[in-house]
Amino acid sequence: MNTNYSIIRIQQYLNGELGKDEMYQLEREALDDPLLQDAIDGYRMQKEVSHRQLSLLQQRLAARIAGQANERNAFYFGWQRLAIAATACVLMVLVLVLLWMRNYHMQPKATEKEVKVELAPSEEVTHIHAEDVGEAGFDAQPEGGWNLFNAYLAESTDKLTVAGKAELTFEIDAEGKPAAIQSIGTTDALLLTEMQQLLEEGPAWKGTKAKITIAVE
Repeated sequence: MNTNYSIIRIQQYLNGELGKDEMYQLEREALDDPLLQDAIDGYRMQKEVSHRQLSLLQQRLAARIAGQANERNAFYFGWQRLAIAATACVLMVLVLVLLWMRNYHMQPKATEKEVKVELAPSEEVTHIHAEDVGEAGFDAQPEGGWNLFNAYLAESTDKLTVAGKAELTFEIDAEGKPAAIQSIGTTDALLLTEMQQLLEEGPAWKGTKAKITIAVE
């Protein structure tokens, strides 16, 4: 759309001095441009318009059109610069966040501490010996004799982890195996458990009830 309108052309239009095609073209331009329509209406209301007045009006019209164009350009470039600046700020923030995350993961955490646990070495059992207490009412004896039973215990030292001494009583079941094994006095719980396992897995016994001492060194 042409925005450089001639005042003389508008005057010729109002005086009917333009051809039909030129008049039709100017009228279509006036429909698309409110400024041109305002200029035509203004000139139509003037009875006498001098060339000097026409020149002033043309200058004002041109200045007004140029001013609106400058305002549109300033508005467009202002928003364009603002958008570029906002994009740059967002990218800078993202870069800073990525750098912070990288440094955070590379630094050792203060809550993580190296803990060394030293386990106390277990007691090495090298000797075990059992014998009959010899009290009345306790008639049970290991089948094969005490020498054979102590030989069995000596071969089982690898199953023991605690040293100590215990006095035990137990009954002999129908299969000749120790049952209801109990400790007399205070005995280490782990030592008692390991002795009970040795008696239950060991040779058969004869009799009804036994009372023995077992020393683990």
